[in-house]
Amino acid sequence: MADGVDEWEALNRPTDREGFDHPSRFDLNSVSGITQLAKRVRQQSGQAAGPSGFPRGAPAPYPEGRRGGVPSQPRTAQAPPHFTHRSLVRPYARTGGRTRPAKELALEALVVTTDRGRRYEGVVSPEQRFICDLCVDVHSVAEIAAFARLPLGVVKVLVDDLAHARAVDIQRPGFVLADRDSHDFMERILNGLRSL
Repeated sequence: MADGVDEWEALNRPTDREGFDHPSRFDLNSVSGITQLAKRVRQQSGQAAGPSGFPRGAPAPYPEGRRGGVPSQPRTAQAPPHFTHRSLVRPYARTGGRTRPAKELALEALVVTTDRGRRYEGVVSPEQRFICDLCVDVHSVAEIAAFARLPLGVVKVLVDDLAHARAVDIQRPGFVLADRDSHDFMERILNGLRSL
């Protein structure tokens, strides 16, 4: 036990950096720190100052219009933007404000793209096109929502629209009451519940 306490104290012993990184050490609200930094940068580089007080061509230590923040890193060439199916559009704007499909879809309902969907017939949005591409292999409604990174209600409306355009087929799970095996199964469940 005594060894455990000593180890604990050793782990929590103050270091020589105590207080070095403490937030109160830095005055982030003053502008004088920025001007001093600008002077140091000018002196080290030997360049004339630009209109912002920093050497021409040197990256500013703070983003435009922001004071008291953390100095930005030197800018490098930005990577070209890559396409994603996500945007800044509100999710329900993609469905015209509709929040429910015409026919209720279960989370586990399976969706598969038809030949019309492979040709994008009746597909009007990038999200619907994504669903058609994804559902070449069978996926559930919940999986589509996860892959598309959209709310489940939005995906249900989009899938329902695709089903009305016959771009996808929806295979709803469940029992077929006309099937003798499922009827027998339901009878066994009812008998089991009655015996409780």
